[in-house]
Amino acid sequence: MQGSIEDMAYTVGGALVSPSLGSAELILALLVACGFAFSAIQSAVAGRKDEARWH
Repeated sequence: MQGSIEDMAYTVGGALVSPSLGSAELILALLVACGFAFSAIQSAVAGRKDEARWH
């Protein structure tokens, strides 16, 4: 698990430092994943607030 996280960090860091043909897709996928994670967390927090309001 630790090795795979290091590999991903190295790949993303390399794409940011020296962009090549495939790095644009990698960066775009990273931005989409971050947006999805933010949306999921925001929905979970909003759901808890609505649930607390009804109890």
